[in-house]
Amino acid sequence: MNTLSYILLCMLVRKPCTGYELKQYLALFWEAHHSQIYTSLAKLLKEGYVSVENDEKHTQKKIYHLTKKGENVVNNWIQEETKEPSQKDEFLAKIYVASILDKDTVKGLLFERKQHQLKLLKQNQEKQTQIDQLTDPKEKQKNFGRFLVIQRKIRICEEELRWCQWAEEQVDQLFLAK
Repeated sequence: MNTLSYILLCMLVRKPCTGYELKQYLALFWEAHHSQIYTSLAKLLKEGYVSVENDEKHTQKKIYHLTKKGENVVNNWIQEETKEPSQKDEFLAKIYVASILDKDTVKGLLFERKQHQLKLLKQNQEKQTQIDQLTDPKEKQKNFGRFLVIQRKIRICEEELRWCQWAEEQVDQLFLAK
């Protein structure tokens, strides 16, 4: 089974979801296209790791539920050693060659990065607000893992914004010295 399949099962531990909802939740930490998600869900259904319920209001909508067999697979997967995270960041590749760029270009790259981080920060803060508004202790418990992930994303954004500020100061100092 591929990592995406395991992650989809993990998402269903919290609550049953549609494929669309799974795509939204996955966006917190994993990139996957709808086609990948639905292909994986079909395989999980065939293997008996999930079951499907048709939405009463929208007949095209399928709601996926984790089965006991799926829960067992999640528990076993959690015990396996976690792979190192992969990193792909086009911005860092561009900043890496800052020594051949002019000040305005470097500042422009940093400005774009700050705007992107501010957007992500706002999105994650909105998700955090939704969690903060939960009053049912069971719902709070179900969302605890999501809370941890969102807090990490918020803190990463805040640190990235601090780094951008520091990098801008470094650029200013470099070009003052020239």
